Amino acid sequence: MIEPAYRTQRYVLRPEKHWDDVAALAGRLGWPLAYETARNKNEGVDGQMIWQSPAGVSLHYVVDATSGIGYITLAGPDQETVEGFTGQALEALDPWQLTELFQEYDRATDLAARGKLTLRLGLAASPEFSEACFRRIGLSLSDSDPRIRLAGLWAASYTGYQEFVPAVRRVAEEASEEWLRTRASSIVAAFEEVGGTS
Repeated sequence: MIEPAYRTQRYVLRPEKHWDDVAALAGRLGWPLAYETARNKNEGVDGQMIWQSPAGVSLHYVVDATSGIGYITLAGPDQETVEGFTGQALEALDPWQLTELFQEYDRATDLAARGKLTLRLGLAASPEFSEACFRRIGLSLSDSDPRIRLAGLWAASYTGYQEFVPAVRRVAEEASEEWLRTRASSIVAAFEEVGGTS
């Protein structure tokens, strides 16, 4: 599949929104389904459905392999062509706004909720460095519970922010859980491969 010239950021869907809601939007736009693959968590394969317009704009519904969280992106030949459809998609699907995720994260006390919100923040983070996302994911990376630290590791990897490397490396070197050190080390290696950080 040819990589499009322009792709939007990820827009993380609320728990009540699923593939059929995205399919309904594509149906209203008259875009046929062009590609589909099932999620396979064990093999690290994202679930994905892609609808394609005659103008070369595509609507992607993705279920993250690790977290099971659904999100959309749109892609196409250039930003101007894609943006008109992006507005329609956001209106129809009402994804999480970052400000909402910040508020939810800041008041979350339940362990499972904090873990899920950490993952959502990582997926929803803007491509440009966001201090607000960085700070909250950083809190999860230093949490006393290893399950929250694991969510922080995945979230940091989703953002692609090289600024996370020192914090992730600390987990790789200092976590008492071997499985957590192993995961952190693999994420450090991935960051270094992309960014040349050592």
